[in-house]
Amino acid sequence: MVDNVEIKETDMEEKMVKACVEITNDAQSRYNFDKDVAAYIKEEFDRRFGTTWHCVVGKSFGSRVSYEMQHFMLLNTRHVSIMIFKCGY
Repeated sequence: MVDNVEIKETDMEEKMVKACVEITNDAQSRYNFDKDVAAYIKEEFDRRFGTTWHCVVGKSFGSRVSYEMQHFMLLNTRHVSIMIFKCGY
């Protein structure tokens, strides 16, 4: 666990993982609603790593997504799970 973030699954490079933890912590300190946290994370990833990122934030969700290799992360924080992935061109 890093900075109250437990990485459940990822294929991202270490540089991107560190950025993800930083962005996630920043989003949760700025916003109280999951939709706002998701929007902030998505916009920051688009800005830093190019467009077509997607972000899901919630307490309980199932998923099955297609994504670009080395561009997926599922993590848990104290309050929610967050899935971040890049898909599309």
